[in-house]
Amino acid sequence: MSTELAVQLYRSGRAHAAASCLLYRAAVEYAKTTDEIKVDPLDYAFNGTYSLSIHYLLGLGLELLMKAIIAACDAEVDEKYLKTEVGHDLVKALDEAEQRGFKSEAEHLREMAELLRDPYMQHWLRYKQPPQMPLPGDFDQVVKLLEIFDSEVAAMLTSAEGGEAKVSS
Repeated sequence: MSTELAVQLYRSGRAHAAASCLLYRAAVEYAKTTDEIKVDPLDYAFNGTYSLSIHYLLGLGLELLMKAIIAACDAEVDEKYLKTEVGHDLVKALDEAEQRGFKSEAEHLREMAELLRDPYMQHWLRYKQPPQMPLPGDFDQVVKLLEIFDSEVAAMLTSAEGGEAKVSS
C-alpha cells in the first residue's frame, strides 16, 4: 500500500469536498441577504456566480478521495498511474476503487460520479458555464454522501495501518 500517497490524497480530497459544502452554504446565505440576487437562493447556489467553483471543488474532492482508496488498496499504484491511467474520470476512479474491493455505503455515490463526470473531466467548469448543473435539489444529500464517503476512506486508511495512519486534518 502506498500509505503516504493515500493519506496525502485523502487530506486534499477531504479539504476540497468540505470547501465545496462551505461555499454552497455561503452562496445560499449571500443570495438570501442581498438585494442584488433576484432568484431563489438555492437556484443561485446551483447556477449562480459561485456554482462553477462549488461543482469543481466537489468533483476534485471526489476524485482525490477515490484515488486515495486506489492507492491504499494497491501497493503498485503511484502518482503517475493515477494521473495517466485514472486521470480526472470520476466514474473510472470509482470503478478502479471497487475493482480493488472498496464498497461504499454512501447512497448515490455512483450517480454523483456520473453526474459530475463530463462537466469535470471535459473542463466545463473551467472554460464554459453550462446553463444548469445537475445535482440533487437538496444539497444536504450531497453533504451526507460526503460524510459517509469520508468516514469510509478514513477508516480504510486507519485500519490498513493498524490504527496508526494519520488521516485527521
